[in-house]
Amino acid sequence: MLASRVGDDRCGNMDSIVHQPVSSETLVDVVEGRLREDVINGVWEPGARLAVEDLRQRYATGATPIREALSRLYAEGLVAMVHNRGFRVPLMSLEDLLDISRTRAAIEMAAVQHAVEFGDGRWEDAMHSAFSILERRAQQTFSGDTERLAYHDAHHAFHAALLSGCRVPRLMALQARLELQHSRYYRRLPFGIVTGPARLLEHRRLFDLALARNAPAAGAAVAEHVMLTANYVQAKNFKDLTGTEI
Repeated sequence: MLASRVGDDRCGNMDSIVHQPVSSETLVDVVEGRLREDVINGVWEPGARLAVEDLRQRYATGATPIREALSRLYAEGLVAMVHNRGFRVPLMSLEDLLDISRTRAAIEMAAVQHAVEFGDGRWEDAMHSAFSILERRAQQTFSGDTERLAYHDAHHAFHAALLSGCRVPRLMALQARLELQHSRYYRRLPFGIVTGPARLLEHRRLFDLALARNAPAAGAAVAEHVMLTANYVQAKNFKDLTGTEI
């Protein structure tokens, strides 16, 4: 039986997906997306076994799409494979978080600098739109999961817009993978740390530096921003985030 950290089932019922005439590739994509969100949102504790039969029942689909989705998430570093024991949720540690954060900070600094130097008018428009939405989301009342997930979506969209001016595909592929791995830790932070006036000011600073075409300062600012999660965890008892001693 899979142990859940949250009371609600974020996946919902997938019967409508299964009974519609969709291709196997589309079904795998849907299951992959649901499973990815569950792993990132901490539905299972670090180290929990991801049994195909349990997942098949949870997502109301066959074993083949589940296995393919697990393989894809393994390639992203969101799922671990144990020899002769199948898949599990990767363990979490301060060392792992620091490694992910430092690597992501270096990659994202380079990507943002490139975006600032080469971003065009469409990039600027995307930045304006994304920051406007993030600003509204940050100032709303967070009364439940719906509002919190909407903020996370807006936060991701802002950073995606900031990076969208980068025209180095391999750099962006590395950034995307590291961001997914980093999100497992970020989503476990107390929500008040994630939002609030100080966080909004940081995003305003990134926005202003990028549009001012100050590539060195924008790159340094985003690297500092990426390290916030690791810095917070270092200053606190890591057990509060993982439920396990490091």
